[in-house]
Amino acid sequence: MAISDELQKLDELRRNGTISYDEFEIAKRKVLEGPQEAPRSDHLEEIRAQNELAQLDREWKLERENYMVAGRYGHKHIPGRFSSALGGFFIVGFGIFWTAMATSMTGFGGAGVISIFPLFGVLFVVFGAGMSVLAFVKAGQYAEAQERYQRRRRELQNKNRKTS
Repeated sequence: MAISDELQKLDELRRNGTISYDEFEIAKRKVLEGPQEAPRSDHLEEIRAQNELAQLDREWKLERENYMVAGRYGHKHIPGRFSSALGGFFIVGFGIFWTAMATSMTGFGGAGVISIFPLFGVLFVVFGAGMSVLAFVKAGQYAEAQERYQRRRRELQNKNRKTS
């Protein structure tokens, strides 16, 4: 293959975003320096394979953000199924305890007036259960997405091993 053809291929890869400008410059320099141990087309395939993996990794890093939940001080983390269920159990338990204690102290609806303190407990139970279910669902979605990412990454690596 002529040097001009290889340079055109490299430029096309750069223009369609498969390789960055820096990678283009490195590959161009290698083409212009002359023959090396492996044929030039093998270098292009290797660069293309590395870029496919890098692109997949960048996409996964961005997708991971969709599954994160904010913690107490704004720190984001990936929820776990077990921790979500355990947290929900404690929050709902506390809400039930609060409601029972507040009801026993104030009398729920005594004298035709509904006390507001037991309602805080009910609200706590509903909100806590909702947040726990949301975190549990996100944890499941994250696990599925991570499995898809890892499977795709293995496929790309196996394909690249076969071509090299």
